[in-house]
Amino acid sequence: MEKTMVISFIYGICTVLSLLFAGGYCALMRKKENWLIWLYFSVFVANLGYFTLSISKTLEEALLANRLAYLGCVFLPLFMLMTIAKVCHLSVSKLWLGVFIGISTLVFLVAASQGYLDLYYREVSLVFIDGAAKLVKVYGPLHNLYYIYLFAYFALMIGVICYAVAKKKVDSGKHAGLLVAVVLLNIAIWLVEQLINWDFEFLAVSYIASELLLLFLYGMIQDYETIAEQNGRGASYIGTLPVFTMEQAIEILPEISLLSVREKEVLEKMLADKKRKEIAEELYITENTVKKHISSIFTKLHISSREELFTKINQ
Repeated sequence: MEKTMVISFIYGICTVLSLLFAGGYCALMRKKENWLIWLYFSVFVANLGYFTLSISKTLEEALLANRLAYLGCVFLPLFMLMTIAKVCHLSVSKLWLGVFIGISTLVFLVAASQGYLDLYYREVSLVFIDGAAKLVKVYGPLHNLYYIYLFAYFALMIGVICYAVAKKKVDSGKHAGLLVAVVLLNIAIWLVEQLINWDFEFLAVSYIASELLLLFLYGMIQDYETIAEQNGRGASYIGTLPVFTMEQAIEILPEISLLSVREKEVLEKMLADKKRKEIAEELYITENTVKKHISSIFTKLHISSREELFTKINQ
């Protein structure tokens, strides 16, 4: 099989795997993380773009495929950042999310201007090497914008992980290590691609590896949360925690006054050692809603688990 045929074949395999992983995650995972779903489909879109570019027959088809690849590649770092923030139990305000989406959209529009404006590519042509399509590009003045964009997101990811570790938001050192590995893997492969002229976009493979690592990590966290939920507040606290009124609890942790009315109701149930299912039944809400309230409570009280909550109150 010719080299270019092999490249197209590998792109095709990566595209199929990306779609299977996305569909499998949606179908099989009991608790789904929306940002991780978006990440999976952005990887699929990027790989689909790489594949269709390799089999394009005209310049118009190749440019359309290249835009499709950029659509996945530009928004993928955003979804990865949001997934990492979620894993680290950090919330991103709607304002900042809007800023991130706006910047990503702007970068995509600049990258997609190929064939219309000379901002990203001054010139672009299509050549065929052993029957496979390849774009020959002369970079424009705004081409470095994409590199700056990627480095900014990589820096943000590392910053979020470091902040979460410093604030003890990450469940364990292993979780933090896996998150760092995901980011460094993509940085390393991207840098190698810039230094060595490859005909193949190895990021197509690294994206899939990142998906698997994040899925593995998310599965570990779900298991951790399930065990913690089953164990309640932990064996070391059972029967040792005094009963507090909400007023007394606020005196111990003044941050409780910042909670919403519903969050205080959930907190009261937690202080009574109620499981998530019991809280949902007693407040007539879903378990998923209880989970969101608990996550918000942890964020506002600057804690990461029930154990930490009861430790503070005992102290």
